[in-house]
Amino acid sequence: MSSAMLFKLPYFMWTRFMLMRGSDAYWERRIGSRALKVGGRTLKAKAQALIELQGEFGVPAEQWTVPMIRGGYNKSMSLFDGPKHSLSKVEDLTLDLPGRSVGGRLYDPKPGDKGRRCLLYFHGGGFVIGGLESHDRLCRKIALETGAPVIAVDYRMGPENRFPSAMLDALDSWSWLQEKASSFDLDPARITVGGDSAGAALALLVASEASNDTLGNRPAATALIYPPMMTSPDTEARRLLGKENIVLTQELLDWFASHFEDKSQTEYEALLSPLERAVSGQLGPVWIRTCGFDPLRDDGVMIAERLKELGTDVDMAEYEDLYHGFIGASAVLPDVDVMVVEMSRFLALKTGGKEKQPDIQAAE
Repeated sequence: MSSAMLFKLPYFMWTRFMLMRGSDAYWERRIGSRALKVGGRTLKAKAQALIELQGEFGVPAEQWTVPMIRGGYNKSMSLFDGPKHSLSKVEDLTLDLPGRSVGGRLYDPKPGDKGRRCLLYFHGGGFVIGGLESHDRLCRKIALETGAPVIAVDYRMGPENRFPSAMLDALDSWSWLQEKASSFDLDPARITVGGDSAGAALALLVASEASNDTLGNRPAATALIYPPMMTSPDTEARRLLGKENIVLTQELLDWFASHFEDKSQTEYEALLSPLERAVSGQLGPVWIRTCGFDPLRDDGVMIAERLKELGTDVDMAEYEDLYHGFIGASAVLPDVDVMVVEMSRFLALKTGGKEKQPDIQAAE
């Protein structure tokens, strides 16, 4: 760390403390006239303060490297994603897929129960960053709130493994879990799929392909947190927000693409437009949440509209004052736990589980 960065550390620690302890009213006063307003929406003051703080420790895009961005992402999660909740069982897994293996992690709040529900979860990160550690706290929250197991998949990413590696891993992971359901005391017909950002794209791919009855049971429900359209459509949100200082910028989207795309893989192009292959009336209910300050906001709307055209039951809403990536800041933004409760209730309702009252509990 440079001497300039070291000099800023006391400021960083104090601001972090106040972000976690200060009220919304305090931060609204601090942000004041600097409040970011775009398209009739105003970014939550705490969110803006957090983004600005992280920006002060950022580096210019021309200096970005894959290890640097991966490390920074994981560090941000550890600093701002709140407590690490206790569970009865957390176990690393190996998913033996055709011709390869990938890692995974089981989060089990109630081992021993039979015929259980389960969520297969894919993390976000532009198919380049993120993994089991970055989303560990989130998966623990979901398992606690649903009262059912969550299995997170450590799928392959670029640049080491470019398109279509992540997509093939997602599809094969679903098939693997269908085959292994009994060993985890799961009911294969009550397994759901979900993810955030890039992981939401993978979850949508699984749900769409499974609607063709080629992957075993179809997902009982699907949960998508700010999902992207893999074809990168030209939308108003991308034009309005792509250059704003809101974490996910067009510059970062382009960087992700440059490390994951492989245009020579034309035989797999259909994987980029999964809803074009989906069978009408064959997709289970889908829960979608978008953010007002997200270049991908309109992507989520387009996905919801297409799903409705396919006869799908869609629960769609926007967190209009939040940004893409907010789920990694639960220590600052209570909205994260609210979202987890909303998603958990939806999954429980659609899989025959009991709706629980919020009980996200003490950390380890």
